[in-house]
Amino acid sequence: MMTKKKLLISFGLLIAVLLLIFLTSLSIGYANASFSDTLSVFFGNGSQAMNLIIFKIRLPRILAAILGGASLALSGMLLQTLTKNPLADSGILGINTGAGLVIAIMVAFLDSSSVNIISLMPFMAMLGGILTIMIVYLISRKKNHGISPTRLIITGVGVSTMLSGVMVSVISKLNDNKTDYIVSWLSGKITGDNWTVLAIFTPILIILWLLTYTRSQSLNIMNLNEQTALALGLNLQKERLISLVLSTALASLSVVLVGNITFVGLVAGHVSRRLMGSDHRISLPASMLMGMILLLIADTIGRVLLIGTGIPTGLIVSIIGAPYFLYLMTKVES
Repeated sequence: MMTKKKLLISFGLLIAVLLLIFLTSLSIGYANASFSDTLSVFFGNGSQAMNLIIFKIRLPRILAAILGGASLALSGMLLQTLTKNPLADSGILGINTGAGLVIAIMVAFLDSSSVNIISLMPFMAMLGGILTIMIVYLISRKKNHGISPTRLIITGVGVSTMLSGVMVSVISKLNDNKTDYIVSWLSGKITGDNWTVLAIFTPILIILWLLTYTRSQSLNIMNLNEQTALALGLNLQKERLISLVLSTALASLSVVLVGNITFVGLVAGHVSRRLMGSDHRISLPASMLMGMILLLIADTIGRVLLIGTGIPTGLIVSIIGAPYFLYLMTKVES
């Protein structure tokens, strides 16, 4: 158990790192600026060119990365607690692909530039994610044996691959613009980097964050064995359903903002537990900060250091997360 002083120092360091990366990401790009020039924009003293670059281009993208990273991290934490499996992640279990398939169908057959369609996307993405995780759960469930962590992962990967194949068949007959959009999404390109999308998604995500945090005590009890949790009066079936719905909603909405990005929930959730302990009152906000940092670093690298390569954020996250996933695979018993 960490002391209160150590917790404050740890959270202070995470927040300081996030702010440093935030300012760095705002300041560098095709047109570089100093920290003071960037801050002057927010105080109304910036040049017209810097105002345009910051408020129209960089800030929306950075906010989308922050929102998406935090939500994917929370989703991963919930799934890891729900399944008692450190390998659980919305991308690995197919939630991202299920939500993305619905988004791809909407982009293919509807006017995705319409505000009404954009407003409908969160709910349709959640529906796609929920249906997918239900299928994965039902297939991986073995009668009288519960859920095997390895079986759940394999089923999630299989269902995700199948849905990706369906998505390819959907986009094969589209025009080049729509095809490029969906392919970019599949690679993990940040697509929710405009103020209209952010205005719709931000309030919904913040509400989901708060709802998730209110379940902290229940999640702590869920970490115990089933008999102990029931003896403490926890309605396990209800709490598992709530956790599943919250994790799916968080991951599905993130899909619309940042595309098909995996491993954020896996890495942020697992590392926050290792560093901060298993108390969800502490590990949930810690994982959010780590998710923000991880996705913002990956996006900044792709946007600044790899200019002209066309490498999307999702591939950079995978380069970071895949080795960690393989490391954890060697530690989990089959």
